[in-house]
Amino acid sequence: MKTLMTLTLLIGLGACVSSTEFDRDRAYAKCESISDKSSRDRCIADAITQAERERDRDNERLEEFQDNADRRELGREIAGAGDQ
Repeated sequence: MKTLMTLTLLIGLGACVSSTEFDRDRAYAKCESISDKSSRDRCIADAITQAERERDRDNERLEEFQDNADRRELGREIAGAGDQ
């Protein structure tokens, strides 16, 4: 379990730098066809904000999943300790 947590953390840290760049590139690609500069800039800002929100939600779900897994593991340890 600790290995999974460490691996997840390392992947997450490595993705921090590239995720922002990835979000920005996707936003530019999505909005590049808009000819009006202010509309294009607004579209890019909205797309980046939306990607950040989605990433935050995914991180919250991952943390919740990890907390539940930790609670289950602790419950198994406690149950196993009572059998001895």
